Amino acid sequence: MKRKTSFTLGILFVLVLAAPGWAGPAGDFNRGWHAFHDLCKDSKKSRYRSYWMQVKKHFSSAYKASPSGSYAPKSLYYLGRTYEELGKRSYLQSDFKQALDYYQRQINRFPNHSWTDDAQLRKAKIHFEYLNDPEQAYIEFLKVVHNHPKGDMRPEAEKFLKKMDSRRAGKLTQKEEKELLSEAKEAKRTAQNKASSQEGNADELKLEEIRHWSSDDYTRVVLDLNQETEYYHKLLKPDPKLGTPHRLFIDLAGTRLGPKTARKDKIADGILQRVRAAQYRKDKARVVLDIQKLDKFRVFSLQNPFRIVVDVYAPDKSNKPTQRVKLQENGNDVAPDSLVEQLGLTIKTIMIDPGHGGKDPGAVCNGILEKDLNLKMSKILGKMLEKKGFKVLYTRTKDTFIPLEERTAMANSKKADLFISIHCNAHNSKRVEGFEVYYLNLAKSKDAVRVAARENSISEKKISDLQYILTDLMLNSKISESRDLAGSVHKTALKSGRQVYSSLNDHGVRQAPFYVLMGAQMPSILLELGYITNPEDRRHLQSEKFLTRMASGLVQGIVEYRDKMKQYATFTPE
Repeated sequence: MKRKTSFTLGILFVLVLAAPGWAGPAGDFNRGWHAFHDLCKDSKKSRYRSYWMQVKKHFSSAYKASPSGSYAPKSLYYLGRTYEELGKRSYLQSDFKQALDYYQRQINRFPNHSWTDDAQLRKAKIHFEYLNDPEQAYIEFLKVVHNHPKGDMRPEAEKFLKKMDSRRAGKLTQKEEKELLSEAKEAKRTAQNKASSQEGNADELKLEEIRHWSSDDYTRVVLDLNQETEYYHKLLKPDPKLGTPHRLFIDLAGTRLGPKTARKDKIADGILQRVRAAQYRKDKARVVLDIQKLDKFRVFSLQNPFRIVVDVYAPDKSNKPTQRVKLQENGNDVAPDSLVEQLGLTIKTIMIDPGHGGKDPGAVCNGILEKDLNLKMSKILGKMLEKKGFKVLYTRTKDTFIPLEERTAMANSKKADLFISIHCNAHNSKRVEGFEVYYLNLAKSKDAVRVAARENSISEKKISDLQYILTDLMLNSKISESRDLAGSVHKTALKSGRQVYSSLNDHGVRQAPFYVLMGAQMPSILLELGYITNPEDRRHLQSEKFLTRMASGLVQGIVEYRDKMKQYATFTPE
């Protein structure tokens, strides 16, 4: 009897799975739809990128199973919805850009579908509400009205256009409106042609570009890929018979070379002779670094977008410990400045890094962009440091986008003595406020994990994975020196800032694994000046008086740290 019942239940289970709505594209879409709406209602889980990526997988599977089927346009639409909802929680422009991409794919491939005007309206709202791009938003709203005149989204689009017209009050003539619409339609046709010609290749794993920054004792090479993949690296020793130097190769699984990937790039900076890329096998790309002088190297990966970073270091020529012993044993009367320089304790050049920039606005609240505040503060700080005799370099002086790994590489290649990254914080709660200073290390608190995840553009779960990988990477970083620098500037900046903002909250000195600090060969810190999402913090962050007082305190802390380093060099035990 039991066997018969089990058999009957098994048959029923198979029939249920085979029924419409449970199998194939329909099943994947329905599972994704329920998971999406459940996640939107769950305030705790919805904060984590990993859960949204699980939702994404359902819709991606539904689309890939039948790219021209009835669930394809709905799947593309909900892929856009997934990234849009994620963007609302991550504050990342890249998530909203991904949402725009999926909405546009749905519009291009299925222009007559009943959901296409919904996708078009959502595109317009993203530009208007989250990307601070009213001009593009206006064009996108016009597309809803003109391309979908019978669609149910037209009334809402017309309301937005009416509001925008009243605000612009004569800034856009009827002729200009027609020109914009004409441009929009032409862009649509171009996008449709491009999409049809590239269909089927969008998901191919590619090595898109190889970038590098060099000095005579350090080189960083970055491999940019369009998707995450497994990789393997190995160092081959020099072969005198063949006349080959050290060769470090990195094999990229399932990867093909992109059209922009240079097959051979001569560098000749004293460390690296050249970088070569080749299609090693049909399913594997290989990148080879020919290294003339090698002390050590590190290979690690970063996320969102996925890229592989290779740091190469030349042998240390200074032999500093030996010099120090000889100077003390021989009783030479050496000037402090000379000794400080020989011991590597000199602090003359400071690299200031205004966080975010260009297509990455950082935190956004009430139309205020973090990237603008960071740049303003950096320039104030830089001018003050120059008056104190420091040489000041910047990772950016304009509203330009610079990848996180490039910022540290710039500091290393320019041989900066200190690296200071300027940021403003953000939180889902408007009540959270305050000033905090970070240095590179494993995160010890949930808040540190949250901040690092936001600045690294990855999920909090990825931070946990990252901490395991970082342990070896950070062993040779200047952690203790960075901690001392953080402590010094935190104390003086807080005291100075409170002269203007007396209730400035103090979150202290913290540690976390920030991409932008990884691999830095000098003491490096990251400042979170305040929370742009808190009304009181935001008001002061827009005040030049407050920024000037904070900068003054930072300068004082940096000078105290420099003087402390000089004392180390001249100290003699009794």
